Amino acid sequence: MIKAILFDYDDTLVQTRRTRHQTIYKLSDELFKTRITEKEIDEAWGLPAEEFLLKLFGRFSSDLHYLWEVYLEFSKKDLNIPHPQAFDFINKYQNSFKFGIVTSSSGKVVLRELDELQINKSLFFQIQTSDQTNVHKPNPKVFEPIFGLLKNEKITKDEIIYIGDSPVDYESANKFGFHFLGIAHDNRHVDYFQSGEIPFVKSFLELESYLMNKEGFI
Repeated sequence: MIKAILFDYDDTLVQTRRTRHQTIYKLSDELFKTRITEKEIDEAWGLPAEEFLLKLFGRFSSDLHYLWEVYLEFSKKDLNIPHPQAFDFINKYQNSFKFGIVTSSSGKVVLRELDELQINKSLFFQIQTSDQTNVHKPNPKVFEPIFGLLKNEKITKDEIIYIGDSPVDYESANKFGFHFLGIAHDNRHVDYFQSGEIPFVKSFLELESYLMNKEGFI
């Protein structure tokens, strides 16, 4: 039986890729007078927060404090957008599962965005960001802090599922010993999930059906 559901954040719960592409284009154009390409963004996507900033903007400045300041300022102009039914699902089942977030994004961004979206952060027993670990996906040790909390609640790895949108989400969760479910809001990683026979859904409506119908999960 599944007792805890952990989520990736970017592109799993919210449409970060779509939103932040616009932020990055505006920042690079207005501040650095250049156009960062989609390929450059893709190469940086998924890196821990500070590595992400340096990968994109390090050639303009190596001052992380400055890069954080301008990135956060520009990102305030582009509010992130939840995936349909994402937080409705969590609200609906808040008394059935323990919900958590494990993300490589910075707490500066994630916590602010949840506030902007008026999401009750107490729906999650833990929101683990890049600020709380020295390792990051695909290193499976990224799950040790949050699993330590669940272990204290007598919840085992076999009672936990991690839901994410990318190959690194699967690789880290699988190696750590969690169940995994992909969520493919678009087609970028469908081939990866299919070729590896990795279970996945395409929406939170499908997620609800999957959990309700999967033998041994409920």
